[in-house]
Amino acid sequence: MNTRNKCTVVYADDAMIHHVLMRAMAQLHSLELVYCASNGRDLIEYLNENELDLPEICILDLHMPILNGIETAKILKERFPSIRIVGLTSSSDEKERMELLDAGAEQIYSKEQMSELLVQLVAKT
Repeated sequence: MNTRNKCTVVYADDAMIHHVLMRAMAQLHSLELVYCASNGRDLIEYLNENELDLPEICILDLHMPILNGIETAKILKERFPSIRIVGLTSSSDEKERMELLDAGAEQIYSKEQMSELLVQLVAKT
């Protein structure tokens, strides 16, 4: 059980500029961004190493090298079912978006909706 006051979040996206934006926006919205990964494999490794202190929410980009958002979501659902998954992508491909939802994401937001996503996360916690 997480004893922190702020909702804890991990984020996976291969674009470093989005890491910077997510850190700044998470702070504005009183979310604690505990880790940013460049791909799904790095995220899974981080979670394996921190299994006793898992985040509440994982925000995944759809397109990443090594392990994309869809495959990462499948692994998260299997290994870490307590973590809520949300997609954040610039992809407009409806088929890919549906695959991410089928893999375990609760909802998918476009990258332009990053602030809206964070407001929704705070409201749901």
